[in-house]
Amino acid sequence: MVSVETAIQPFIPMLNRGIPLDDIILPIVAENPSLNRDEVFKALQDHITPMVSHIKPISRAEQPKINTMRYRENMSRKEYQKTLTCLNDIVQIVADSGNGISKTAICKKLRRDGSYWRPKITHYLLELVEDGVIQTDGLGRGTLYYPPSSQVQDRERRYHRLVAESLQVNGEMTMTQLFIRLGCNGGRNRHYVRAALQDLANEGWIEQTKRSRWLWAI
Repeated sequence: MVSVETAIQPFIPMLNRGIPLDDIILPIVAENPSLNRDEVFKALQDHITPMVSHIKPISRAEQPKINTMRYRENMSRKEYQKTLTCLNDIVQIVADSGNGISKTAICKKLRRDGSYWRPKITHYLLELVEDGVIQTDGLGRGTLYYPPSSQVQDRERRYHRLVAESLQVNGEMTMTQLFIRLGCNGGRNRHYVRAALQDLANEGWIEQTKRSRWLWAI
C-alpha cells in the first residue's frame, strides 16, 4: 500500500499555489482508495508553506527587548551571563535568517543540539516569542522562527480559512462535526478550531444557531 506521504508528494506544488485542500484531496483519494481522508488532510496541512513578506528594518529604538528580569532573579551572576549570551546568539541567528529557521537548525548553529540543550533552547524560544523579540509561524511540526522585520501569516490563522470553507460548502455543522471534517478531533488542533470559530463569530462571518450549530452568516 502506498504511504500517505508518497501519495501527496505530486500534489504539494498545488497546495502551495493556494488551491483549496478539498480540491487536492479528491484526486489523491481517488487514485489511492485505501488511504484515509483525514490522514491525507493532516499530511497536507503539514506541508502548507507559511506566507512571509518583509517590511522595512525596525530601528534599534523600536526593537523589542529581551525580558531579562525573569532570569536575573533566579540565577547566579555566572549563569545569568551565560543565559543572556545564549539568548542573544539565538536572536542574532534568527535575525540572519529572514526566510525562517527551524529549532533544529538553531541548535546546530549554537552547537547545542544534544538532549540536554534542546529542552532549554525550546524554552528560550518560547520566551523570546512571548517578548516579541522573534516570531514564529505557529507551533507543531515544521515550525520556523523569524525576525521581527518579517510579516508572518501564523499557521494557526489557516484554521480560520478551513472552518469558513467547510461551513460554506457543507452548511450548518456542530463543533464536533467540524473537528472531524478538518481532521482535528484531538490534541492542540481542537483549540485552534475553537479559537477560529470564536474569531470568525466576533468578526461577524459566522453565527451559532439555537441547536449549537455553526453556520456561515454572509
